[in-house]
Amino acid sequence: MSFAPQIDEAVRQSVGIFEGMGIRYAIGGAVAMAFDGYLRGTRDVDVLILLPALRSQQLADAFNAAGFRMRDEADNAVPVNVTEMVKWSRDIGHFRVWWNEIKVEVFTPRVPLQDAVLQRRVQVTLGDESLWITTAEDLILLKMIFHRSKDLEDVRRLIAANLLSLDRGYIESWIPKTLSDGVGEELRGMLQAAGA
Repeated sequence: MSFAPQIDEAVRQSVGIFEGMGIRYAIGGAVAMAFDGYLRGTRDVDVLILLPALRSQQLADAFNAAGFRMRDEADNAVPVNVTEMVKWSRDIGHFRVWWNEIKVEVFTPRVPLQDAVLQRRVQVTLGDESLWITTAEDLILLKMIFHRSKDLEDVRRLIAANLLSLDRGYIESWIPKTLSDGVGEELRGMLQAAGA
């Protein structure tokens, strides 16, 4: 599997930090989808991490040392700041850093599904390196939560690409816990239409 060089490098640099610090993580979004059989263009990297609050400064320092930056209100690159990391994580569940022009959105668990994502993550190889990604089932559920038109298209394509291997029972177990009745029925309809 190979991505655009800047995406590739942003993933490698991020994973290097998380692995080096012993942080449990799972790459999601378009990068994980590519390993799940659906390749689409992207200009960002999504990752879920389990970070003890006491290690936040260590993570900020590691990002800075590796050349990552945050952006200020005027979109200028500024050093990664632990206060901003913690504030954004607390307020919206994620913070953003940039590797050159590639945005890396770093999510922290806020709902039980995200704990399951980290428990069920799978290891894959990118070039000569191993990394942990989100499973197709969890990507489908997360995208149904966001429920934007691009997410719904991603869900259809993920279902089609993983038709024979999807754990339908797992998805069904999370539908009532994570999705509204209408969205849950929509996902069931998508699964049924695809023959899953």
